[in-house]
Amino acid sequence: MRIAMLSSEVAPWVKSGGLGDVLGALPQALAARDLDIATFCPLHRAVRAATNRAGQLLEDTGILAAAPAGSGVVEGRWYAVRQPGHAPVYFLDAPAFFDRETLYSAYTAGSEEDDDGRRFAWFCREALAAAPRLMGGPLDVVHAHDWQSAAALLLPRGRAAGVLTIHNLAFHGVFGPDQLDGLGIPTEHLHPHPHDPSTVDLLRSAILAADAVTTVSPRYAQEICTPAFGEALHEDLGERGVVGILNGIDQRTWDPRRDLSLPAGYGPDQLGGKATCRRHLLRQFGLPTDPSGPVFGVVSRMASQKGLDLVAEIVAELVRANGRLVVLGTGEPELEARFRALDARYPEHVGVRIAFSVPLSHLLIAGSDALLVPSRFEPCGLTQLYALRYGTVPVVHAVGGLADTVLDAEDPDGTGFTFGQPTAAALAAAVLRTVRLHGQDAGAWKAMQRRGMARTSSWAPSAAAYAALYQQLRG
Repeated sequence: MRIAMLSSEVAPWVKSGGLGDVLGALPQALAARDLDIATFCPLHRAVRAATNRAGQLLEDTGILAAAPAGSGVVEGRWYAVRQPGHAPVYFLDAPAFFDRETLYSAYTAGSEEDDDGRRFAWFCREALAAAPRLMGGPLDVVHAHDWQSAAALLLPRGRAAGVLTIHNLAFHGVFGPDQLDGLGIPTEHLHPHPHDPSTVDLLRSAILAADAVTTVSPRYAQEICTPAFGEALHEDLGERGVVGILNGIDQRTWDPRRDLSLPAGYGPDQLGGKATCRRHLLRQFGLPTDPSGPVFGVVSRMASQKGLDLVAEIVAELVRANGRLVVLGTGEPELEARFRALDARYPEHVGVRIAFSVPLSHLLIAGSDALLVPSRFEPCGLTQLYALRYGTVPVVHAVGGLADTVLDAEDPDGTGFTFGQPTAAALAAAVLRTVRLHGQDAGAWKAMQRRGMARTSSWAPSAAAYAALYQQLRG
């Protein structure tokens, strides 16, 4: 069975969040089940930089792309990244569309360079055209991820079944119809955003055109069929039905015993290395390294979805409880400024790094005692899975994939602390519960760490579920 995965990101070559991580791992897990799978992605400027740093060859396939887009013809060329034991990744090099500083449009809507709809739909068209040649035959399944690849399910795809995976329903890909002129998408497949009939909503259109719609956790699959979480598409999703398949993580990359980003390795039976990571982390953030009081970590995009404003609101209470806070992330300027101010106000208790750093994120998760994930909504979440793997206790809003993966401490098999409402008061209560257990019952704390580390978060169950779905669709 030939499966073409289309995505705008694929780790380790290009990612802005969980989408890239999923596309870096899921195809490998599917290939291990003897499926013929390949990933197709634009060759962003960031891809070329990443492959150059890694010394990774971009192999010229000799297959060209040249097709209308808007008022002109855009040209490109397909390159391959092949690594032993990995499914191939094919990158479409089209400098006119993808040789840019940012992955997605940073320009004002309506300007000449606000062309994300056009360029990603063009990429989908060219991926469908090239995939049978690159993979040696007609496709059985086209699997599109998020709105950037949605157009692949709107274009003719032969006998191939179409699967759409929604990683974050908050981003639809809503554009003026003119962005899709000349790309050959049948007009009957184009649907507007429910609140603006003058637009084309690529994600909604793909939801209605797909043979199956999936998302990245069972709880989120239920939530997005409701008005509260459905982003105006709950009726469409409810009628179609959504399959929730929980994400996994790459347990080879995220392994505290062998992680080269850490000053010391450790495992569930030998937690001493975690204390070394803790001291190293506190030094990195300029905080006292004494062992008293838990260290709370945050690794996150600074956005309202992630609930970091709630964290900022409770810092004074956290400090009064003798906790410390280390924060790593970038995002909304207002949130960045707010955390910089907290860093300056509480220099002995708060350390903030406004940056994106993979090695530092590994150290922060390993060196923290607890990880705060107060997202207002969370399709799956990966940081809480990394935290569990590293013996770091998650403190999460019980929503979406967070509710599916973290069991509250009140349960005999608890692995973290959960709270039911996305409010500062509810988060503060969960933080104080964490401080109390950490300070009053070392045995119970270590038992919780070990339960989290024992949890299997591999991609194998997810791959089995996707493989079964593909087989069902092909019949």
